[in-house]
Amino acid sequence: MGMVVSLFLGLAAMVIVYGWLEQGGGVAGLIFFGIVLIGAVIRVVQPRS
Repeated sequence: MGMVVSLFLGLAAMVIVYGWLEQGGGVAGLIFFGIVLIGAVIRVVQPRS
């Protein structure tokens, strides 16, 4: 479930950066993959219950 949340947060940040800040697709893509990477790291570091 955490990866789904991270995916949607990444998509939202990408749309905001692409539309509102008028940055190119490369910058928006870096923001998206950065947020998804943070979500993946959090998922790996979390202890299993």
